[in-house]
Amino acid sequence: MTRGFSLRNRLRYRFDNALSKGIWAVLAWLALIAILFVVLVAAILTFLGVGPSDEPTNFLEAIWLTISRSLDAGTFTGDEGGRFRITSLLVTLVGIFLAATIIGLISAGIDNQIESLRRGKSLVAERQHTLIIGRSDELLAIISELIEANMSERGKAIAILTPDDPIEVNEDIRSAISDFKTSKVVVRTGKATRVNDLAQLNPASARSIIVLRGTGESDAHVVKVVLALAQLLPRDSTIPIVVQVDDADTAQALRESIELNVLTVIPREIIARISAQVSRSTGLGVIYQEFLDFQGDEIYFTDVTQNYVGCTYADLLLASSSATIIGIQSQSDGVVLNPSSMRVLIQGDRAIGISEDDSTFILDRPTQTRSASTVTSLEPIVKQQERTLIVGWSDLTPLIADEIESHVAPNSQLHILINGSQHESSEITDAMALVNQSIIVHEGNAISKVDLERVIRSGPFDHILLLSERSDFEAEEADSRTLLSLMQLRGITAGTSNAENITAELMDPSHVDLGGKQSSHDFIVSQQLISLLMAQLSESPQLFDVFNELFNSGGVVVGLHPVERYFEPGTRTFEEVIEACRLCDVTPIGYRAKDALNDPLALNGGIRLNPPKNARIQFQPGDALAVIFNNSPF
Repeated sequence: MTRGFSLRNRLRYRFDNALSKGIWAVLAWLALIAILFVVLVAAILTFLGVGPSDEPTNFLEAIWLTISRSLDAGTFTGDEGGRFRITSLLVTLVGIFLAATIIGLISAGIDNQIESLRRGKSLVAERQHTLIIGRSDELLAIISELIEANMSERGKAIAILTPDDPIEVNEDIRSAISDFKTSKVVVRTGKATRVNDLAQLNPASARSIIVLRGTGESDAHVVKVVLALAQLLPRDSTIPIVVQVDDADTAQALRESIELNVLTVIPREIIARISAQVSRSTGLGVIYQEFLDFQGDEIYFTDVTQNYVGCTYADLLLASSSATIIGIQSQSDGVVLNPSSMRVLIQGDRAIGISEDDSTFILDRPTQTRSASTVTSLEPIVKQQERTLIVGWSDLTPLIADEIESHVAPNSQLHILINGSQHESSEITDAMALVNQSIIVHEGNAISKVDLERVIRSGPFDHILLLSERSDFEAEEADSRTLLSLMQLRGITAGTSNAENITAELMDPSHVDLGGKQSSHDFIVSQQLISLLMAQLSESPQLFDVFNELFNSGGVVVGLHPVERYFEPGTRTFEEVIEACRLCDVTPIGYRAKDALNDPLALNGGIRLNPPKNARIQFQPGDALAVIFNNSPF
């Protein structure tokens, strides 16, 4: 049976719908009521002939009398005439009620607007800002690096879209970063896969976009965020979109299918390779960190000048007085680090180098050509049998083992300490197909001093890695266990050969400082390196191919080679170091020397990158050259 509605019900329904539209609808209703009230009272006063001193008045005058007494409560005190005074009192009381209601609504509206701003609902009216979508452990480190990158430009904004409470996110940021310097940070809340929420951040006017893969989020979520961005950006947009994904196939599909400038970062693969490389070479960690952060020297591009066209890459190595050349970018091959020393430079090539600033990267030295007869070849570095200890098991372990596999001789050993209650030995051996390394599984607790001492006694080990047990524990607990294991191992191995190189992996970048002051022999690898990489790519997207070369298992390798491999110890300028290395198809980028331990410009452990060409270095036995070389010949 169809239900009928009375006129009262219909009017009440329409009134309720109007009120639900917000404060402006309520104010409109109040204004209408006030106008009707003034007109009604004026009509009554005119009809009854009630005016000042109870004398008759016209309609317009009655409207003025009603309005003035509604707005000013003190006006009626001077009125004369009994009927007019009573009418004025009633009008004043109604006016007070209406005025109080309007003031209250306006005040509530202002409070709601302020709260809305605090809650991050308003439009971001910025241009050339950096847009960060999502929230993860890397967020604070990325913001810190972007603040450093923005130092030369005042008023640059960093806009963040997060599903979390923006007040909480703001407080988290401000508690970790006390000085924003020349930058400003704007936080908005919303669903990143919703186009309307993304549009509030004005992505089409952004300088760069970073898409984070938050805790508990999958690659599928990241893909949907990129697809939502594709709806807001023009097809020919060159805005770099730095995307954090976990799967290599997904990363490739994003780059190939989305007609945008998508730059993908796969943290697992990068962390695995850096961990393996750093564990094998003391000091290599600080070199990678120097490449990635905005402090100190950075990697830049500059056009090859006309006087170097027709020269070789070996000639180019000495072309800049203030930068260290590491490779070239050509129109045919793209980025090539450490190309053949005899590669001829052509028109359109660009030099890639390490420099303090892009303005100081200039090819200002005269050409110094040499003949092909001066090229020599080094004897390959013979792979050695090595014993590596990995404490803890995670999904990174097979990737790290594969990376180590390519650098060791047959009959090497890989020892792994696992929690026997969490994993079976067969699970570990089945997860890795190694040829050069035999796997020895030790069961025990990674934070137990007794278990760690038992495993260390089965050494000595050439390298020790501590991995975050991410598959067994939450990030907080996993990092706490890794830090405890690190403290235990530092105590157990102190004064032994095992103390030479300990590498630890942490999930949360904010936990790195809890590991205490790092010596020149150990290094903590964390997601902070991923944060630095993503910040660098957002500011300099042309570095994507450079870092891909550095962090790809099939690319070049950064290493620390003994100086004796290239020349006898003694005093040499860095120009002479380059002269020696360029004969061997190796690109030198710096050195590690006892002579540099007290150098204020040196990194931890006496490592100096991009020294002046005329800098004189006292090389002693045991010192090393930091070089970029091709993996295959070595």
